[in-house]
Amino acid sequence: MSAEEQYYQIGDRVRLSELGRQRMTRSRATTAKVVGFGRSETTIRVVFDGSSYPVSIHSSYLEKDQ
Repeated sequence: MSAEEQYYQIGDRVRLSELGRQRMTRSRATTAKVVGFGRSETTIRVVFDGSSYPVSIHSSYLEKDQ
């Protein structure tokens, strides 16, 4: 199990980090729910609020939402 998989767990609420907001300018939603993990150790699968499908995103684009 990778460090990202230990830090993020399925069901966690996350939001775009500052880097994520800079790089994903077309994304309207900034909060999401973790639904899985990608093939690489740095890929997280999330469903953004208001969306019905998951997307793969680099873990550096995310931070935990309190």
